[in-house]
Amino acid sequence: MKNIKFLAGIFLILIAFTSCEIEPIDGAINPDDFHDPSSDPVVFKADFNGETWTGTTAQALISGNFISIGATKADGSTFSFLVEGTAAGTYPANTNILAYTPAGSEYGYWSINPNNETENTGSITITNIDTVNHRISGTFEYKGYWSDDTATGVLPVQFTNGVFTNLPYITQAETGNSFYAKVGGVEFEDVDLAAVTTDISGQSYISIGAQNASTDSMTVSVKSSLGTGTYNITGNIATDQVQAIYNLSDTDYHAVSGSITITSKTGSHIKGTFHFVTDGTTPFTVTEGAFDIDY
Repeated sequence: MKNIKFLAGIFLILIAFTSCEIEPIDGAINPDDFHDPSSDPVVFKADFNGETWTGTTAQALISGNFISIGATKADGSTFSFLVEGTAAGTYPANTNILAYTPAGSEYGYWSINPNNETENTGSITITNIDTVNHRISGTFEYKGYWSDDTATGVLPVQFTNGVFTNLPYITQAETGNSFYAKVGGVEFEDVDLAAVTTDISGQSYISIGAQNASTDSMTVSVKSSLGTGTYNITGNIATDQVQAIYNLSDTDYHAVSGSITITSKTGSHIKGTFHFVTDGTTPFTVTEGAFDIDY
């Protein structure tokens, strides 16, 4: 099974949702003579709790080894998917992440049973990836479990008849984001990269996560309030303004020394460098770290 902890950390990738509308067509013209697939309607919908949820905007991102899909509607509720794969096919829901988040909530109904991660909760099928017009289509259905594991008595929700059609997508190369680091002098070759705003011990952080082909990962986090400058890592998560973790074979190794430098930062983009040494019987030394990414 892939590193679910890493997927959970990066799957809320901030997609710049866009809506696609169809312009009126002159009735005297045969549309088949001038058909442009990219002008077909964008559709995202699913049935649950006796109703049909229909998204008003939707978009996808194909990044490294992953497909991210997001849809939203006017009330603020969203569907967000993260699938390990970049080709048409059917993918199990429980080893990927499919999630519905109600309006105004930080929690949602995820496709992973926290008490039994091997449960077959459903699937998502990518039926077509149009690489010419950059459009993606598919279907899905899954049982969603409430993601707040401290809550009790919240029953799972069954999502059926899910379909997404003609969603526009971009690729990782088009984002211009980058990440680099060496572990013990050997390059950490990431295949997927994302940055999100997260909450760590009640504090808001910008977390940059990278994963390699072996599903090992590296996460660098800085307090959202920080500006440019160099900030030391001491290993005290209660007082450090920056943190870093290296995950190898599903084991987290926390940085206990080092520093993170923010060289530039705007409301949506952050750039910097880092180096650190982890805890563990045989500490890992991470050097030449650099990130340049939207969040």
